[in-house]
Amino acid sequence: MDPHRSDSGEALAVAVVYEDSATRDRAMSLCDHLVHKLWEDIDFEFSWWKCDYLCDAGIAADAAVAAGRADMIIFSGDADRELSPAVKTWTETWAARRENREGALVALVGMGNGPVQGAGTSHIYLRDVAQRAEMDYLTNLSDPLSEPVNGLVHGMTQRAAPVSSVLDRFLLRVSPASHWGINE
Repeated sequence: MDPHRSDSGEALAVAVVYEDSATRDRAMSLCDHLVHKLWEDIDFEFSWWKCDYLCDAGIAADAAVAAGRADMIIFSGDADRELSPAVKTWTETWAARRENREGALVALVGMGNGPVQGAGTSHIYLRDVAQRAEMDYLTNLSDPLSEPVNGLVHGMTQRAAPVSSVLDRFLLRVSPASHWGINE
C-alpha cells in the first residue's frame, strides 16, 4: 500500500460520455493524464457511456444516476455533430437530479483534424446545462486539438480559475498518517 494515498474511501466520481472510438480515445487520454498527475492524492471512479447506447431506457437510467452523482462529467464529441435527442434527454435527466451539487462539466468537443472554430451548438448547449446545474464548465474551445493532452489540460486548468469546493476538497485534502508510533 502506498503511504501517500488516502484510505478515506472517497473517490472523485467521473462520468464520461463519448460518441465513437476517436472521441473515446480523446477522453481516455485526458483521464489517463488526470490519473497520472493526481494518483497519489486522488482516487478516481470512472464510468463510461457511449452516446449510441443512451437510446436504451435502462442504460440511460443507469447513466443518469452515475452522472447525477458524479463530481465531474466529461462529454467527448465532434463539433460537427449535433447532440442526439436521446443524449439531450439523458442530459436533462441527470442535470435535474443534481440538486445544485457542485461539480464540473468538461466539454472535449472538437474536430477530427484541426481546431474548433468558435463555439458550436454542442458547446452552447453544454455550457447552458452547466449553468443550470450550477456546475463549473471547462472546455477545450480555444485549444487546438493537435496539441498534446498536457497542453489541453493546461489550457482547461487556466480557464478554470474559480475551482469548485468539490474539486478543492480533493486537491487540498491532507492524507492522515497511515501509522503512528515511535518506530514508524
